[in-house]
Amino acid sequence: MRRLRAGEWLAATGGVALIVALLLPWYEIGPRAVTGFEALTVVDVLLALVALLGMALAVLQATQDSPARPVGAGVLSVPAGLLAALLVAFRLIDAPSDAFEVRAGVWLALAAALAITAGGWLSIANETVRGLPPDIEPEL
Repeated sequence: MRRLRAGEWLAATGGVALIVALLLPWYEIGPRAVTGFEALTVVDVLLALVALLGMALAVLQATQDSPARPVGAGVLSVPAGLLAALLVAFRLIDAPSDAFEVRAGVWLALAAALAITAGGWLSIANETVRGLPPDIEPEL
């Protein structure tokens, strides 16, 4: 766990929050609340995959000896998180029906998608070579 940096923690937290947000009410129509999984068709599956990618970034950083897989997951999480944020923002602006009232789950999903994006960005920005002798240390 000490191998995890702020970016991985942020992406993993965003991934968990995005899954929780999909289970929370996104819209309300009359007395009935509709969760993200109920209101969305294919977008909910895409958001769940992006959430898993955010969590996988932390797992890969904690378990892999080579930096290749964690860096790859970090690189993928930036555009995937941005796509998720855009999809949620679209659903925030354009509800499936005019009768729907927006609930807190949409806002949490938007914040979680942005957290995955920022976490991936921080993760790949912090990739440096450490522990080399001073004459081989890369210049920054």
